[in-house]
Amino acid sequence: MNITSIEVIRPGVAAIGVVAGEKIELTYGDTLKVNVSFDYRGLARETILEGAIGKLHAFPTDWLEVLLKSGTTIDIPESFEFTPYERSVEIPITSDIDPGTDYDLSVSLLDYREAGHPTEVDVIDIVGIPPEYELIQHTIYPYAYIYDGDVEVTTATFKTDPFTPAAWMGDKFASKLEEEVRARGGRPIEVKVYVDTAPLFWTNFRIEVVGTPLGAEVASGIAVGIPIWLAIILVCLAIIAVIVVATLAIKTIVELFKTYPGLKDVKPGWGKETLMLTIHDSEEYWERPLTPTETLEGMSEAELRDYLDQIAEEEVAPEV
Repeated sequence: MNITSIEVIRPGVAAIGVVAGEKIELTYGDTLKVNVSFDYRGLARETILEGAIGKLHAFPTDWLEVLLKSGTTIDIPESFEFTPYERSVEIPITSDIDPGTDYDLSVSLLDYREAGHPTEVDVIDIVGIPPEYELIQHTIYPYAYIYDGDVEVTTATFKTDPFTPAAWMGDKFASKLEEEVRARGGRPIEVKVYVDTAPLFWTNFRIEVVGTPLGAEVASGIAVGIPIWLAIILVCLAIIAVIVVATLAIKTIVELFKTYPGLKDVKPGWGKETLMLTIHDSEEYWERPLTPTETLEGMSEAELRDYLDQIAEEEVAPEV
């Protein structure tokens, strides 16, 4: 595989072509588009073309300390002879990387290592002040006090049309997120929303969603397919009239989640609908017979809380 050309994409400006190997100056909000060519022979396959910016180390062998990366899924048709292909990957420049000089650039095909991983050394300078994200919403869903196991953690960074801080509707966003995740067979665990509050009008958002797995099963820490989570987040943003101009970065990894303690402490703040939903989630998670909805509707909030306590006491080992 070879890097054939590079382009710098800036918001509202035509892409600027750069000759591979020449020094490139980038700032936050830019996108680096890396065009590559490679030869392939074999069965049709789907793989990920990944671009990474970092620092190349030579000991004990050559390896790249990845500071910023992005991947795109590509399809390669079946070919019985070596056939040339051209593809590209875009790397958004976000606050995940610090300002600095002489960063290195590398590209690779994750499931086709035979293609190699060409690396350009000391070709990128990052300038400017990185956005400082401030937490403006942190929602912990009831399922966090029940569930224990693998979760998908999705972090997405967006640039939006300018709007005032008062326009952010956290409760509506969290409610729609739960609706969309449940519709796809999952359960939301937690959501955090960060924004760069330095400008008068907010345009840079980072959203972190933790939920039960919706995609393929993979080992902890391995990137998985992201389209479904991106779709969910975009739908939820549209509901609160946040118009996304560009998706700067998104990644999903699988991690191990440990149940949040304190179920007894948070239950008093839950209304009847939340209590009923959490009871059914608990019964489903621990494979207990589901209590008919009509039975739960006939119970008071105090009775529902007591019943949820009873389920937890029977299923959760006491803390030592």
